Amino acid sequence: MRKVRYEEMTFVEAQAALVERPLVYVPIGSLEFHGCHLPLGLDTLHAYRFCLAAAQRTAGVVLPPTFWGTRGHEKYEGSVLLEDATIATLMRNVLERLGGLGYRLIVVTTGHYPQVQGALLKRVADEYMATPSAARVLVLDPFTCQPMTPQVDHGGRIETSLMLHLHPELVDMARLRTQPTPFRGVKPDCVEGTAEEGRERFQAALDSFVQAVEKELASTAGRENRS
Repeated sequence: MRKVRYEEMTFVEAQAALVERPLVYVPIGSLEFHGCHLPLGLDTLHAYRFCLAAAQRTAGVVLPPTFWGTRGHEKYEGSVLLEDATIATLMRNVLERLGGLGYRLIVVTTGHYPQVQGALLKRVADEYMATPSAARVLVLDPFTCQPMTPQVDHGGRIETSLMLHLHPELVDMARLRTQPTPFRGVKPDCVEGTAEEGRERFQAALDSFVQAVEKELASTAGRENRS
């Protein structure tokens, strides 16, 4: 397998990967309540595995995942969610540093609340790209790339299936039968989750995601060749 985890590379390996293809994935999620049966880091774990799988097909490197996220189920047990301004400042700095290293396409991938966190990241990306010599930034998530319907839930059948596929050792379906209020804060159809559905959804979204990344890479190269 291709070596893509940035934190595991020497600077020599990182430079070689940059020369091969100036593409970097930035996975971000959250630490958030996902019911009694799923891990708090689900959103981040999902985004990270998604980026790792994409990089095997597109080349490029994958940064370590960011577990800090904004807004969601902050009133539920275990959630550690930060203010929008904090996440915006963090991500703006990350984009600036990556652009300064020479990456020409930065793919920011959120596994958490795409309608809110995704919109925030898109705003930060647009502001960054308005600066001179900025890299291109593509903000994508596994959910809007998902051709299967429905696309997303919270702790329900879809996310349960994804975790049963990606990290079955972190899922405890038995708790759904033993907890007094097992469906508080999640969709009751979580009991229907299967690893097979998770695999199908992950692969379908990944195919669409990779197509979008390759298209943006081609567009970026075309713009730079014309300039």
